[in-house]
Amino acid sequence: MKKLCALAILLLAGTILAGCSIMKNAKRQEFEERFSRISEVYPTAKAEDLFKKFPKGFRIVYIRQELTNNKTFFHEFKLRGDHNTKQIIGDYTKVRIQPYNDEIIMTSTVTYSDKNGFQTTDGQVLDSSLENVRFLFTQLPIDYQYLKSLDLDAITESPVTGDYSIRYEITNENINSYIGLPKGNKTLLEFRGYPKYDKQDKYFLTLSVERSEKYYFSETVIEE
Repeated sequence: MKKLCALAILLLAGTILAGCSIMKNAKRQEFEERFSRISEVYPTAKAEDLFKKFPKGFRIVYIRQELTNNKTFFHEFKLRGDHNTKQIIGDYTKVRIQPYNDEIIMTSTVTYSDKNGFQTTDGQVLDSSLENVRFLFTQLPIDYQYLKSLDLDAITESPVTGDYSIRYEITNENINSYIGLPKGNKTLLEFRGYPKYDKQDKYFLTLSVERSEKYYFSETVIEE
């Protein structure tokens, strides 16, 4: 009797695991299909070329977090591509991350161009690591078939908002070169999506890259 019970438990566990695997694979396929529009932007040769793809304008949110001399700094650029002026302009904030009280180090209005990168409008000086930033979407081609080929790390979906994400563990030399990693290193590549933009049939995608606690960056492209 005990052997029969043990066998039944094993069979049940196997059935549950198989069911979970099937559900996970189904979610992966569903989310990757939602992200299939990524190739509309990845790649785009120049940031200014987004005006051709999104005639009504666009927004870009670029975030970078770095560990420097045992201090963690957070850089955020919130940019808008104005369809009338064809300029990319927005706000920059630099924050020192501390355990109990984050400290704002700098705020400024900035412009962005493919020729000059980020430039402040008030004469303040950006960190040297930000002087020649080029967005990852100008460096990296990604499409649906590429996503299907990656090693899955995790899938999440909010039961409240429906916001969803899919994360992969990858070794990609274009990304390693972009963030200054030696060849062969692994990173976590994550994509995040939001149902309200899916329903509006507007391009909205957040891509992030993380390696341990020393480096994190993300860029979000939003169609107006």
